[in-house]
Amino acid sequence: MPPGPLNHQTELYVLYILYIICLVSQPLRRNRDFVLLWSAALSSTLGAQVASVAYPLLALQLTGSAVQAGLIGSTAMAAGIALRLPAGALVDRWDRRRTMLVCDLVRAVLVAGTVTGSLLGFLDWRMLLGVAVVSGVCGVFFEPAETALLRRVVPAEHLPQALAHNEARQYGATIVGPPLGGLLFNLGRTVPLAGELLAHLLSFAAVLAVKSPKSPAATATTPTARTAPSAPGRPRSLLRDIAEGLRWTWRQRFLRVLLVTAAGFGLVFSALTFTAIVAARRSGATPADIGLMMAISGAGGLLGALAAPRLQRRSPTSVVLAMFWVAAAAIPAMALRPTAWTIGPLLAAAFFLAPAANAILYTYQMTITPDHLQGRVLSSLALIGGAAAPVGPLASGLVLDHWGVRAALLSIASVMGLVALGATWSRTVRHLPPLDRARAVG
Repeated sequence: MPPGPLNHQTELYVLYILYIICLVSQPLRRNRDFVLLWSAALSSTLGAQVASVAYPLLALQLTGSAVQAGLIGSTAMAAGIALRLPAGALVDRWDRRRTMLVCDLVRAVLVAGTVTGSLLGFLDWRMLLGVAVVSGVCGVFFEPAETALLRRVVPAEHLPQALAHNEARQYGATIVGPPLGGLLFNLGRTVPLAGELLAHLLSFAAVLAVKSPKSPAATATTPTARTAPSAPGRPRSLLRDIAEGLRWTWRQRFLRVLLVTAAGFGLVFSALTFTAIVAARRSGATPADIGLMMAISGAGGLLGALAAPRLQRRSPTSVVLAMFWVAAAAIPAMALRPTAWTIGPLLAAAFFLAPAANAILYTYQMTITPDHLQGRVLSSLALIGGAAAPVGPLASGLVLDHWGVRAALLSIASVMGLVALGATWSRTVRHLPPLDRARAVG
């Protein structure tokens, strides 16, 4: 009989807290701006993860309609996708630190309104929908601004470690945030909203304390500014800025490879996550068991982030290719016994190398990308790299309904195998330079 999920979740939370305590090792510990920026993004991400559970639960309580509750998440996601490229272009025009401050302030004001509405009894699902959409849009601006600002607060030689710490932050918030949102909601429907408000206020305070140099994007001397229309007093075309970022991204051989492999990886793991949940449920797992299964998978990524600084000292090519092939081997192994207690550890194994590989790949991206294009390139990668992800659950659902769990897992494994073969075949991936010569990848 597997141990109870409550004990396992408590252990994972303790692991995460201990990891935060020892996370920022020398020399990043002495980098005040990095610690503040990392803390701000952790607080913001944790608040968003709490909201991802609290908002649907609150909508269900207000309306009793699963459709209206689902509309909140779907509309917020659609708005984020639609604005991803414009957000990247605008982040490159604006001062990144100021952009983050405005995003946190807007989200804090909106969530404060929902707290007030909940306490006074005038909160309805339409108000919740508006807050969720605008908060999601703020996140679309906040994320590329934070990542682009990272390169200005961290020396190039420490960038791989900083990006590995960011991976740990994301995995940790994903583990802790949703269960925390559910726990806070059980204490009262206003409690998770108050927690989200506190998260955005803490993020605002941390970003406000960052003393990084002003972004070149905020000045009139950037290359982007020089490509602006020559007519006096006329603003630069946003579409032209977006097109410039897309063209530059596609001209870089390394970024083209990164786009294709990221899209394949996104397709595989969106399908795999959905299939794992269905497989566990069909094998008799309870919702609590499934929650524990997903927590175990997230813990694999978190432990991988802990090991990332050491892994980064190995051959970059070996780490990146190992990530693809370990995943390609773990997925068909799930088909042998598709239960929560086998899928969870195998998902953890598939996720283990992802933080180190992501940190390596994004070190190259941030190193070869000019500062005035960082926002656009990051947004292009996020949009195009994630474009295939929505197809995954639909495709796996069709296979599950017609041929069953094992067929779905083997189909996903086949796609993962093709992605791994493509990465192995690519000369760009096979000849990645050491991280201290990252610029050579361009």
